[in-house]
Amino acid sequence: MRRFTLFMASLILTVGVALAQRTVRGVVISADDNQPVIGASVRVKGTTLGMSTDLEGRFLFKNVPTNAKTLVVSFVGFKTQEVPIKPEMRIILLGDTSELVELVISGYGSAKSIANTTASIVKVSSKTIQDKPVPNVFDALQGKVAGLQVFTGSGEPSQLSSVQLHGTGTLSSLSSAPLYILDGIPVSAGTVMGMNQNDFENVQVLKDASATSIYGARAANGVIYITTKKGAVGERASITVRGKYGASSLANTDYFESMMNAEELRQLYFSMGLKGFATEEDLAKHRKAFPHDFKWYKYFYRDSAPTYDADVAISGGGGRTNYYISGGLHSSAGLRPRSSYDRFNMRVNLNSSLNDYISFGLKTSVTYDISRSTFGNRNSLYGGLGHTTLPYYTPYDKDGNPYYGEVIPNVGIADINYVADMLPSRSTSLNVSSVANVILKPIKNLTLSATAGMDLSDDLADASRKPSHFQAKGNGSRSLSFGRSANWTFSNTAEYKFSLADKHNFTLLAAHEYIESNDQGFSASGIGIVDDRILMLSAVTKEKNLNESKSEYAFLSFFGRFSYDYLNRYFLDVTLRNDASSRFHPDVRNGQFWSVGLMWKMKQENFLKDASWLDDATLKLSHGTSGNAGVGPYDYIATSVASTQYGGVTGWGIGNSGNQKLTWENQAKTTLGISLRMLDFLGVNLELYNRVTTDMLMDVPVPYTTGVSTVMSNVGSYQNRGIDLRLDANILKSKDGLNMAAYFNFNYNKDKVLSLFQGRDRWEIANTGVAYVVGKPLMFYYPIFKQVNPETGYPEWYLPGDNVDITTKDPNRITSNMSPNLNQNTGVARYAPVTGGWGFNLDYKGLYLNADFTFALGKHLINNDRFFSENALLFANDGNVSRAAANFWKKKGDIVQLPSVEAIVKLGRNRFMEFDTRMLEDASFMRLKNLTIGYQMPKSVLAKQNFFKSVKVYVTGRNLLTFTKFSGSDPEPNSNLVIGGNPNTKQMSVGLELGL
Repeated sequence: MRRFTLFMASLILTVGVALAQRTVRGVVISADDNQPVIGASVRVKGTTLGMSTDLEGRFLFKNVPTNAKTLVVSFVGFKTQEVPIKPEMRIILLGDTSELVELVISGYGSAKSIANTTASIVKVSSKTIQDKPVPNVFDALQGKVAGLQVFTGSGEPSQLSSVQLHGTGTLSSLSSAPLYILDGIPVSAGTVMGMNQNDFENVQVLKDASATSIYGARAANGVIYITTKKGAVGERASITVRGKYGASSLANTDYFESMMNAEELRQLYFSMGLKGFATEEDLAKHRKAFPHDFKWYKYFYRDSAPTYDADVAISGGGGRTNYYISGGLHSSAGLRPRSSYDRFNMRVNLNSSLNDYISFGLKTSVTYDISRSTFGNRNSLYGGLGHTTLPYYTPYDKDGNPYYGEVIPNVGIADINYVADMLPSRSTSLNVSSVANVILKPIKNLTLSATAGMDLSDDLADASRKPSHFQAKGNGSRSLSFGRSANWTFSNTAEYKFSLADKHNFTLLAAHEYIESNDQGFSASGIGIVDDRILMLSAVTKEKNLNESKSEYAFLSFFGRFSYDYLNRYFLDVTLRNDASSRFHPDVRNGQFWSVGLMWKMKQENFLKDASWLDDATLKLSHGTSGNAGVGPYDYIATSVASTQYGGVTGWGIGNSGNQKLTWENQAKTTLGISLRMLDFLGVNLELYNRVTTDMLMDVPVPYTTGVSTVMSNVGSYQNRGIDLRLDANILKSKDGLNMAAYFNFNYNKDKVLSLFQGRDRWEIANTGVAYVVGKPLMFYYPIFKQVNPETGYPEWYLPGDNVDITTKDPNRITSNMSPNLNQNTGVARYAPVTGGWGFNLDYKGLYLNADFTFALGKHLINNDRFFSENALLFANDGNVSRAAANFWKKKGDIVQLPSVEAIVKLGRNRFMEFDTRMLEDASFMRLKNLTIGYQMPKSVLAKQNFFKSVKVYVTGRNLLTFTKFSGSDPEPNSNLVIGGNPNTKQMSVGLELGL
């Protein structure tokens, strides 16, 4: 009986203790973006129980005493909160503006707070890139990141921007672009361009070696990491509907308005005695016969090309699963007739946790786009006619009808709408991108992850000439090309975290990655089509051509990272990666890349703790290497190709001589940075970098006796060094709701060639006017124009010295005879040394105004259009000219830029303007890139009803103002010269966003 009593007492006591404990689970959410807070500290007040939230912001306590009433939740950058304990909890942390914090991708493994990473990473939020009036996320990044340059050089709606980080870094155009990562897998720039930017959660730019070295191969030019949105955890479904309508027009009409009108042109003829204009009667007769003064650029380019956007997104989550589903469409007409770009998007993102140890995710997007373009650049038949067609002619007959289907009298071309109809062309692209991952947590502090991704695209392009075209004469043509690309990525990581003595914190990462790419192409063409209704290859009867291509390559990588911090004050990151690429011979295909990053949180030191004016101070130093394999998949292999037939027999020749020593291009980068935040007002981030590229991949010229003109090789070295500066200021925070914040980005980059190849000190790129010179940046090499002699009217150029790499302007050594031998170093560098952006955000009780400016200083371009518009009278016969063409020498004492007619005739040049420094113009500019005015309905107003969660209406514009001395169509393109083509555009749009 006594034993039974003791047993029952023990049982009751045990049950009582068990009942005195409970399970508490929950999730921690950021109030700023409604996303999980990873790594937040969750502590049961009054006990020793505590833990950090996982990758989904979740926490779980299985033994919380019943007498415990409160949880204490904290995280850097958020206000610490105490909340009553419940079995199921959803805790929303409010941002603490006194702390600067962002979660960033650390390159595989778990995300880190930016305050705890040694890497240089800039994070651009979705608010910055959405609602822009163009379907180009890269264009939205321009001016937002110090050192990141984005060039959009065309008004074609489907135009892909060119992106550079901290200069070119290499002499090869094939290998100068950043590496693009989408949700953990590498993708092409075209894949990113085709996506709906409203699906982006953020875009992160990884700038230094500590950030990029873990990507090893292909990361030499920086990494742009894009994270897409996911659903809110533990919240009912929310629906966001967006719509936008706008119009595009020429960004710069001054370029066209600088051309002469009809009367100015007649007076110029009269003053020069050309075209039979000898008397006033001749002028009067011409005015009567051709009374028009037609602006041809308004005929070639639409004044208002419409754009449409619409998308809907559904997000939410219940239990352990969250989702984000979206669909959208974009349609924009080009400025030229029949040119357009249409895009359809769908995205599904799912994340789920089966339990506390297993979770998985799937992110899939599908994009289908259709683009149509017409004409081409200035050198094509129609490309430059909007600039130089004679203004006293018109494309309409006496009744105002267009000359559709026939040649326009006196102009020699057909109606452009007719040409677009008779020469239809179209390209389509289908892209599927998908990422699946599984995360396991078998034991405490250990995380295993497996990721599989694919990036697939099918591209189809077709072009035809209808047989009814007046020049086809019943003999139509057809061409068709098809390309398929498949990129597969498989990666596995193991990450282990542990601490010693609550002071020493360690993170170890080991990983493996395999990437495979397969490309296949097919093209066919022929002529002989006789019926407009059958524009098919099966209808061609002659000149049939078939081509097929295949290629593949792969990367195999093993890498790891060691991270350590002491007292959350001193940080060390070390990465090591080995990449093997099939693009190189087996003997040299392995490359090793590494980095070391250090960080010191100075604010935590005793000598700064009490500095109330200083909110944060951090010093960073990193050094490391990364690689570049930007060559063709078979450049190291010798190949032969079938050449054209001779005597009915197919000949064979050398296609590629091969180079079995071809290997990785290497880059070493050192970055020193300091970040300060003061008085909860001003943030300063300053970085100094030195980037040296060696063993550059480039085509090296070889003697033609070898059977080829160039061989891809590893040669030379190149340096970029510079300064990145970013300032952020909270200018105004008033109690009545008026807020203003501003930012300023600045980059100074100085590039220099350290060595070339074959013992050369200079390498001039044929037909470009630019050259690489050891010890100098990429320079323009042109004849240096001195003047038009005021006494004689003859042009004068400086004679180069014995060394053309030294700029020589000896007034005693001049010539009036133009010759290629006059080329010398102009002293003008190809790339702008100073770039950046600035802007501000202003809001008051829901009303807001955002403005973004970009700028480039010291930029120069060859304005090739001047060769046409200032020479048209003399070598192109019938063509309009700019008003500058009237500024030629006429009498002694004239100070002008163009020589006399007599001089150029005697010199045998027959042109006013030559390719010399007169066409080398200062293309520095400042541009109002984006301007948005909108109204976001306050939550206090929305609380009065239950249907709308958010309402926003806005008007936005792009490229609205440009300040520049450049006389060409646009100063932005990333090229050595600009010539006609499809000029850049400006847009205005009105948009509506509803949250349901």
